[in-house]
Amino acid sequence: MNNFACYRARQLDAEVLIDAICQITGTSESYTSQIPEPFTFIPQGYRAVNLGDGSIGSPFLEIFGKPARDTGYESERNNTPTAAQRLHMLNSTHIQKKIEQGPKINSLLRSGSNRNEILKNIYLTILSRPPTYSEIQNFHQYANKFGRAGQRTAFMDLIWALMNSPEFLFRH
Repeated sequence: MNNFACYRARQLDAEVLIDAICQITGTSESYTSQIPEPFTFIPQGYRAVNLGDGSIGSPFLEIFGKPARDTGYESERNNTPTAAQRLHMLNSTHIQKKIEQGPKINSLLRSGSNRNEILKNIYLTILSRPPTYSEIQNFHQYANKFGRAGQRTAFMDLIWALMNSPEFLFRH
């Protein structure tokens, strides 16, 4: 790495990650201030990257290493993936509710006339690229296990898997 010949993959900052999740799902995050101020009001839909006050946050931001901004140095931030972060993405009701109840997710599932079109729209929305041939084949093989009645479940599982993939969680 002496000549900057490669770029090491880094986890997205906490604020960027929650904003991406909210944008994909069409949901919003609620923020609170650790300092009890009577005039602290964060409007719904406000992006985490725009939070100017270090005392305003959420449990997600805390788990994913948002710094308190005591010094203003970037070294104050901890972007090292932790077990708590992985468990939050994999098992939390917070992320699951965003996926299951997100209006954008529901419109994505109704966005195409066939399974391939919906699959393509999901990949473009979450990973900003179309699915590869092998990804399409793998999904069809997985979705066929559910039958016609379980297609929504198969797509929800795919969305959950893509949102937990290194391609989504890391800057590379």
